[in-house]
Amino acid sequence: TESVEIKEDAVAGKDFPAGVYDVTFRRPDEEEYGMGYMKYIVPGTIREEDIEEYEISTGSVLLGEPELRMAPVGLRVIDPDYINIMITGHQHTIFVDLQEKLISKEAVEKAKAVGAKGFKLVGCTCVGQDLQLRGSHYTEVFDGHAGNNYTSEAVLATGAIDAVISEFNCTLPGIEPICDSLKIKQICLDDVAKKANAELKPFVFEERETQSMEIIDEIIEAYKERRGNVEFNLMPEHGNDHTLTGVSELSLKDFLGGNWKPLIDLIVAGEIKGIAGVVGCSNLTAGGHDVLSVELTKELIAKDILVLTAGCSSGGIENCGLMTPEAAKLAGPKLRAVCEKLNIPPVLNFGPCLAIGRLEIVATELAEAIGVDIPQLPLVLSAAQWLEEQALADGCFGLALGLPLHLGLPPFVTGSKTAVKVLTEDMKELTGGQVIINDDAKASADILEQIILEKRQGLQI
Repeated sequence: TESVEIKEDAVAGKDFPAGVYDVTFRRPDEEEYGMGYMKYIVPGTIREEDIEEYEISTGSVLLGEPELRMAPVGLRVIDPDYINIMITGHQHTIFVDLQEKLISKEAVEKAKAVGAKGFKLVGCTCVGQDLQLRGSHYTEVFDGHAGNNYTSEAVLATGAIDAVISEFNCTLPGIEPICDSLKIKQICLDDVAKKANAELKPFVFEERETQSMEIIDEIIEAYKERRGNVEFNLMPEHGNDHTLTGVSELSLKDFLGGNWKPLIDLIVAGEIKGIAGVVGCSNLTAGGHDVLSVELTKELIAKDILVLTAGCSSGGIENCGLMTPEAAKLAGPKLRAVCEKLNIPPVLNFGPCLAIGRLEIVATELAEAIGVDIPQLPLVLSAAQWLEEQALADGCFGLALGLPLHLGLPPFVTGSKTAVKVLTEDMKELTGGQVIINDDAKASADILEQIILEKRQGLQI
């Protein structure tokens, strides 16, 4: 193979062609809530998933493999006795040095000197999901995942958050007045996440140790200024203490005994009717914050369909208790029996939106183990409350794999009859996939169940 010389600045994206860096990183972030560039979705599709799988493999090497465990979720994870830092974004690796410094003897002594026990990271958005996914490696510094993108306002409103550090998208523009009112320090580590009244401190790998200590000192000053002057509105009853986390293609397979045969046997026997991936964002439409995602998930598990999640939708679903073993009582009789026997919930959380690539790995390995193509599997997808362009890129990847994709709201293609026909009809012949638009949870679950039944019939099971 020929070697390729990459300039030093390429790491920052300055020398990447627009087709890679611009499409998959900067453009989607800069238009995050405007969604103005539908033309970028198709070019970015495969690249988006390539990046996800790259992130999965390198992340596991650098940050540790996910391990199954029970963990607290929701606003209850916030401990006012600590200096609390809410993190938002998608790039866990940027926080690694800061994580280590926060639990160093020097940092803890600084925290104690101003009256706190130490520092804690409070997860929000997908970087919080990633820390939760690998939470067994970060028990000392990570308090837990509080919620998804639109939960961030409620997290801040507790009054117990002393700083927000953001490095990527999903950091809501609307948090600025809340942070100003509650004297919460805002630090952005990348200009795509820059907010009004926030300090921009671009992450520089070579200067990471110095930057981490500067951030710690700035947050301590914010803590001194605000604590005692800001009222707490804690919600210790929100969420739960025993959500199953750490699910990955490897940890799940290990749980099953090292191969997929036990899951395949349950599907063949009809104990599990099929699998639904409920993934992607949350938004304030399609019923309201997390409403369609949560209600659709309830409808699916009631039909004996196992649900796998990844992305911001996971935050709402887990905070509603659907990832606790007790949620088995909401499942259909066959799935409930499976869950109670194995002491697992009927909804398994694979973590951040980047972990949608993990679901693709599961689908690929299941198809290989059975000896069929992916479109033949009794497997469906739903990005019920998509918001980001990246979510649509993930959806396009699912369609390319030949999987049916449910959306609560149509993408911005309805002005083209050709595009609508291709996505909702012709795609079935091209790849086996199709787009289904429906904003009703029960009706959507009925449609997805029927597709699963047809796939089962095709497999003669």
